Amino acid sequence: MKVPRVAFLYATGAAALGCGSDGGSRYGPADNPAAVRDVSGTVFGWDCKANGCEIAYLAETPPADPCGGGDRAGYSYSWGRFFDVCSVCVSTDGTSWGTTPGQCRILACDTDDDCPIIYAYAPVDLYQCVNGACENADQTRRPRTPLVRNDAEELCFAVYPRAQTSNPFGAIPMQVEADLDANCTGLYQMDSCTLPAGCRAP
Repeated sequence: MKVPRVAFLYATGAAALGCGSDGGSRYGPADNPAAVRDVSGTVFGWDCKANGCEIAYLAETPPADPCGGGDRAGYSYSWGRFFDVCSVCVSTDGTSWGTTPGQCRILACDTDDDCPIIYAYAPVDLYQCVNGACENADQTRRPRTPLVRNDAEELCFAVYPRAQTSNPFGAIPMQVEADLDANCTGLYQMDSCTLPAGCRAP
């Protein structure tokens, strides 16, 4: 089960911290939505400035999952084929965060305008609305076939409310991982899979 620990963007209240360097993109804040929603229906602010975008809390955004050991609870994001917003635990020094697959959900959309554009890093990542989910438009860097385990995992968790999968040792996350074990060629993120029954279609 993946439990990444990486330096990224996070939101812990009304404000959030961010990082990034302008890659000379012709895109910018005006090309992004002001808010995003994930496939569970959770809505987040999407606060974009010249140096990049960050997750922000809106009145309807629920609190992030609680953390232990002095870590701070917040939200962050990651992007690949899909764009995920994750409930995370930020390290005490603020340089890294941890999450589990069940704490992440891909972004939902009705049109391309609902999806983010990551312009502060090179190359730019454009997301487009495909079957109601934000997918990376660059199929050379982010191919849609074959389906890899990381993407299948995101699609399998997409059908559940966040609250049902926040504990990685709960019944649903354990079943999702068992289904992936049975349908993928291995345990690594880039191993190929057939999509288990009951998962969200890409």
